[in-house]
Amino acid sequence: MKSAPESLPDDPILLKQMLLAAHGKVAQLQEQNALLLQRLFGRKSEQTSDPDSPQLPLLNEAETLLEVAPEAAAEEVEEEIVAPTKRRGKRKPLPAELPRVEVVHELPEHELTCACGCRKQAIGEETSEQLEIIPMQVRVIRHIRKTYTCKACEAAPVTADKPTQLIEKAWPAPACWPCC
Repeated sequence: MKSAPESLPDDPILLKQMLLAAHGKVAQLQEQNALLLQRLFGRKSEQTSDPDSPQLPLLNEAETLLEVAPEAAAEEVEEEIVAPTKRRGKRKPLPAELPRVEVVHELPEHELTCACGCRKQAIGEETSEQLEIIPMQVRVIRHIRKTYTCKACEAAPVTADKPTQLIEKAWPAPACWPCC
């Protein structure tokens, strides 16, 4: 709004009106500039979806459910409820580079003979591993429990007993407990 002095009116009242208008415009631009700077660089807070209500909607789940309930009720009738499957966590296996010692646990001789008189046949085995620390040596003891069944009468399979442990399903062998 630059103007040459020749183009300004000579009337002091008109000059005062022009000056007041210019000051008003400057004040308006300064306020607009401050607002934009505040939006750009100022503190920010959570935004509300309703500008008329400065309070955020707190604890209104019941109201939301009531609003959605008529629509969802029709859909729920058609849907089948599927029970969630519970996944059990598994341990990571002991490192493969550790030396392993296999200990085979067999059934006692009197349990290898079936009630029908036939000898039971080996059909499988169950394995478990324990970590054993010998001073200056670490190794894995692999327990193999043989499972037997009678092929003639097809009786229930029998598995050799586990060796007793201080803590069931623990990796450390009893020799390791003093170290822990």
